Amino acid sequence: MAEINNIKPPLQPDFNSTRNVAENKDLSGSSISPAQNPVDKVSLSDTLSQLEQSLADVPVVDTAKVESIKQAIEDGSYQIDSQELARKMIDFEGDL
Repeated sequence: MAEINNIKPPLQPDFNSTRNVAENKDLSGSSISPAQNPVDKVSLSDTLSQLEQSLADVPVVDTAKVESIKQAIEDGSYQIDSQELARKMIDFEGDL
């Protein structure tokens, strides 16, 4: 920031400066080369691709359940619990 009317801004850290990241110090104050620094690595790409594949293999609709409900409706054995249906409708509206 340029000086305006010879007024200098308060001292701020210089965010544009470069740091020497090649040399680190351990707790005792001695220098450590980057090759000696322990590095933690996490690799999720293999796990993520396996998860995506397993999810792709799962059908979106449980066709066996759909067929059993269709059959129950056709033969008249499908029963609707009106109290449970009303409770779920109220819960759904409350979540909106």
